[in-house]
Amino acid sequence: MSAPTGTQDHERVPRSPGAYLRWLSGQVGPSGLKPVLVLLTLSAVERFGITIIAVLGPNIRDTFHVSNQTLIGTVALTSILPAAASPWVGYLSDRVDRVRLGQISAVIVGVGAIGLALAPNFPVFAIVAVTAGAGLLVNTPTHSSLITDYYPPAALGTTFTFYLFATTAIALLAGPIGGGIGQVAGWRTAFAVMSVPTLVGVWLLGQIKDPGRGASIGLSIEREERSNFWEGFRRVSAVRSLKRTWTAAFFFGGGVVAFLSLLNVFFKDVYHYNTAERGLITVVFGVGGLVGTVIGGGMVQKVMRGRGPQMLPVITGIMVVEFGIGMVLMGLMPWAVASAAMVFVLSLGFAGFLPAYNSMIGLVTTPRLRGQAYAYSLIFTTLGAIVVAPTIGGIANHHQREATWVLGALMVMAGLINFSVRQFVDRDVAEARKATQASEVDSLLAVRGLEVAYGGNVQILFGVDLDVNEGEIVALLGTNGAGKSTLLRAISGLMDPMGGAVFFGGRDVTHADSVNKAMLGMALVPGDRGVFPGLTVADNLGIAAWMFRRDGAQVHEATERVLSYFPVLRERWKTQAGNLSGGEQQMLVLAQALMGSPKILMIDELSLGLAPIVVSQLLETVKRLAEDGTTILLVEQSVNLALTIAKRAVFMEKGEIRFSGPTAELLERPDVLRAVFLEGAAAAVGTAPARTRPRQGAHPNGASAPAALEVVEVSKRFGGVLANHMVSLALHEGEILGVLGPNGAGKTTLFDLVSGFFPVDTGRIVFHGLDVTDLPADSRARLGLGRSFQDSRLFPALTVTDTVRVALERHLEVRDPLAAALNLPAALESEARIDERVHELTEMLGLAAFRNKFVSELSTGTRRMVDLACILAHEPTVILFDEPSSGIAQRETEALGPLLRRVREMTGSALLVIEHDMPLLTGLADRILALDLGSVIAEGAPDEVVNDPRVVASYLGTSAEATARSGSLAAALPLDPAGASSGRRAPVGTRSRATSAARVEGGATRARLAGRGDSTDGRDSQPPERPPARTTRRTPRGTT
Repeated sequence: MSAPTGTQDHERVPRSPGAYLRWLSGQVGPSGLKPVLVLLTLSAVERFGITIIAVLGPNIRDTFHVSNQTLIGTVALTSILPAAASPWVGYLSDRVDRVRLGQISAVIVGVGAIGLALAPNFPVFAIVAVTAGAGLLVNTPTHSSLITDYYPPAALGTTFTFYLFATTAIALLAGPIGGGIGQVAGWRTAFAVMSVPTLVGVWLLGQIKDPGRGASIGLSIEREERSNFWEGFRRVSAVRSLKRTWTAAFFFGGGVVAFLSLLNVFFKDVYHYNTAERGLITVVFGVGGLVGTVIGGGMVQKVMRGRGPQMLPVITGIMVVEFGIGMVLMGLMPWAVASAAMVFVLSLGFAGFLPAYNSMIGLVTTPRLRGQAYAYSLIFTTLGAIVVAPTIGGIANHHQREATWVLGALMVMAGLINFSVRQFVDRDVAEARKATQASEVDSLLAVRGLEVAYGGNVQILFGVDLDVNEGEIVALLGTNGAGKSTLLRAISGLMDPMGGAVFFGGRDVTHADSVNKAMLGMALVPGDRGVFPGLTVADNLGIAAWMFRRDGAQVHEATERVLSYFPVLRERWKTQAGNLSGGEQQMLVLAQALMGSPKILMIDELSLGLAPIVVSQLLETVKRLAEDGTTILLVEQSVNLALTIAKRAVFMEKGEIRFSGPTAELLERPDVLRAVFLEGAAAAVGTAPARTRPRQGAHPNGASAPAALEVVEVSKRFGGVLANHMVSLALHEGEILGVLGPNGAGKTTLFDLVSGFFPVDTGRIVFHGLDVTDLPADSRARLGLGRSFQDSRLFPALTVTDTVRVALERHLEVRDPLAAALNLPAALESEARIDERVHELTEMLGLAAFRNKFVSELSTGTRRMVDLACILAHEPTVILFDEPSSGIAQRETEALGPLLRRVREMTGSALLVIEHDMPLLTGLADRILALDLGSVIAEGAPDEVVNDPRVVASYLGTSAEATARSGSLAAALPLDPAGASSGRRAPVGTRSRATSAARVEGGATRARLAGRGDSTDGRDSQPPERPPARTTRRTPRGTT
């Protein structure tokens, strides 16, 4: 930060008052000296009444016949009780005209001084004193924030020094004048006389105007929509340097509030000073404060020209420690003159810390928060005073010297805490600048330097910058674990950022909660559970109308509007959300988000676990929403899908933005768009596994090999819903059999039956020639059946290493717990082999950096990698993969196919794979089986099945973009003439966007299938009591 003209190191500050004022006028900028002169004059005269309470305290005590403890406690209350309201005063100061607020407070102080003079008894005196203190309380947040907005940052040190010095100098007159009047005419007359300057100050303050918040840095925020009280608290408490000073303020308040009352009691009771003599002690204290202010201000100017704002809390700490040491020395001195000299010494620190402290607060907070920032320190000062003042009053009744020692120790602790604030200041100053910069951006959503951490120590986002313009569709892409979902949660208010700024529609919403952000027009569609499965569609939409639930007409209008986007939901109006297909559930989640007519819709993984035909429908809906004016921020794993819907893409990796620009350019950036976890993993699978028995390699001809798994005419019904009907399949050793079908076709239910999670109604399941129909799931697993789940069902409270260890339990050679407890060699060797295998698997799958992280802290895609590691550790002979590419980035998906083939080759396992990514499935599987409405509709070679008209109509649809989620999208665009004329699709990876004729043909085929129900093997796939529509019961998460 450059110093203003005239602040160079070689320039000497003038010593004469006139020359100094002319020099100062050149330092403070265009606002001139008038505002600061008015403010310091009012601040000084307002302090007259409170100052003479301390000077005349012993006389007041004697008049009302109260003890030292009562007097000290009451004087402390004049600061404590009003300060309890300081956050609300700061809140007002950030919202109303600060000059008018200052005038009101001055009137309260002046009238309060008159009330003190007329108090008939001590309780009335105490009440009036507290009321006058409430008026004086306004000065700290109001005057400090006004000075910060009148004068530029480089001049704050000089300005605050002058303000504090002059205020203290004028207030010095209160002690001798008040003490003299009290000695001659009594303490009541002194209060009456001292009220006059305060009431004159009300007129003076009316001669200046509020400059506007942010005026000193050229920022106008008067039209900015203002946050509520608690949001303001969250924003202030997010400034780490402020939070640390609050701890110091607690100890500071415990010491300083009681000391100001103890000072006069000390000199009366220990040295028997009269009123006039105590007034002189007050003058000594004030003069020392003046000198301390000059010293502190000079130190501020020096460090601001050199080492910067980070040294401001160090200056504060030095001064506060000196204040505490001076207290202790005052109590130790055996002579009155020596104690009086220590009063001068301690007063240096008492006033000297204020220039540094006030400058730091002004720099680390944004203009809109400064009033509250100054006010909250008073709360913690008050809390310290509440704890300490009564105790010190009791000690001071008989042990005045010891009381100064206790207060001095508290002050030293406060100073030491202030030293530790240094580490946060530079960062907080930068954060305040980021918030200012973000407020000047015209984008609907502006994110600057956003940082987010879990649990306070696991940082996920590192300085993220993002702009989203109104009406724009932006695709947010990235590697797994990059922080995409975390970014959406932080923007939407589900997580509170630890740094940075978020502005929405010109308003700072960095620390606003999710309710306020929803009211402002933000909506988030989560990437996992988004509906209430036990409630109907109608109830789910009713809950989504919470913002205007009492307005029936608006609820009806919003409901009709969202149903126009998703007409299928009207047909499912009374259906429980848990019984909807995956696509219908995603439509319901989108409908819920749209009920509030959001300005920006944030969608976390639109296509997660959905069939191509459903994805195609949702993509069209998103495009329609954008055409209707909704801004969309879309998290998507597939670059191909993003390319079809968004013109601009933002790519994240390791919590940072690596690319921002046109989506098409992202495809030309292999340095950014690459596999992170699975890069090179396929080759690494060749590492010799720690298996317990040898296994044959893959059979070259899977169909001719013995059957590893047979499903024979299996059926399953849930209530009145038929989930699987007469399903038969044979998976041969070393074979990869793909399973596809629309959401709700019964694919995952079939896996649950094979795994043993549900009993079959009819049919048999044979595993390596053994009928396992009646065996439980754990027995099937021990026989060598492995299973993955769509939602990666892992142990959230375990680390990645421990989770993989559990998966290796099947290969643990020494199982005796006593041997493990005694650390016998055999047990140690067995565990060492397990740990070696864990190391191999985590290295192979790119999980080395996550070994010691809890599963609950991982992203969706990273959990998929851990799930895959567990499967490889289990080393089953048959593996059931339920959508292995779900939730992982496109480049990881493209590397997943070679990895799974390599797993098959090295282990000889047979794979049964459910997958919606057609390039992955068709390139991986030897054969494919297609399901619809719980029955097999096609089976054969991949090209034959994906070109079957029934599969096209029920599952694939006519959108090449939705089908080609991985691989080269360009390869999916050439038109296949045969497919266009007949409704048949070209092989995946070579077909194009189908023509409208193909759409009609596919729809007709689908209609014929619904009525005839033929299947490729000649069986009647339309069973009795078939539900009229896809209402197949869905098991919780992971079921398709």
